[in-house]
Amino acid sequence: MRRMTSNDHTDNEMKTEAGGDRELELIEIELLLTGIHRFYGYDFRNYALPSLRRRIWHHVHAEGLSTISALQEKVLHDRECFERLIYNLSIPVTEMFRDPDLFLTFRQKVIPLLRTYPYIRIWHAGCSTGEEVYSMAILLHEEGLYDKARIYATDMNSRSLQQAKEGVYDIKRMKQYTKNYLEAGGNGSFSEYYTAKYNSVIFHPFLKKKYDFC
Repeated sequence: MRRMTSNDHTDNEMKTEAGGDRELELIEIELLLTGIHRFYGYDFRNYALPSLRRRIWHHVHAEGLSTISALQEKVLHDRECFERLIYNLSIPVTEMFRDPDLFLTFRQKVIPLLRTYPYIRIWHAGCSTGEEVYSMAILLHEEGLYDKARIYATDMNSRSLQQAKEGVYDIKRMKQYTKNYLEAGGNGSFSEYYTAKYNSVIFHPFLKKKYDFC
């Protein structure tokens, strides 16, 4: 049997793009997404089709398959395959103090209101790899509110959530993260919140004590 090459993959996608098998492809995608929703409870059915289609085909090729129907069969019978697909469909987009203006506004406008509450609960939905979770912990710590807060951080991507729990990140990102921290109104030294080791940094454990990653 001849191995499928990258040119074969391109030809396959071009064929569906040309319209010959386009209707069949849409049926396959619909069945895949319906199967995932019904069996695993994850609903991707309203995602933007062009982006979703590209990621599905990428995963078809990554699994060494030739059709979306074959991927559907493997996903429904192989939990690890499903986990890999989820990871590819949910591309994490995050960084420490992402959108510094938003964090600065939160510090200036929302923090005074939170000071009036005896207890604070915050939910980070779709926390990705956790950078913005630790950003919030730092902000609350600097404003003296961390001890009366409880923060819940959730994400459907188990790999991203595991990294968030560990709090370990690439040291190369710290320059940009420090810049974001200062622009977000940080009033200390950003490097005080983590320990550098080799090519990584790990954020200090006290930043996790008020978090539930789930």
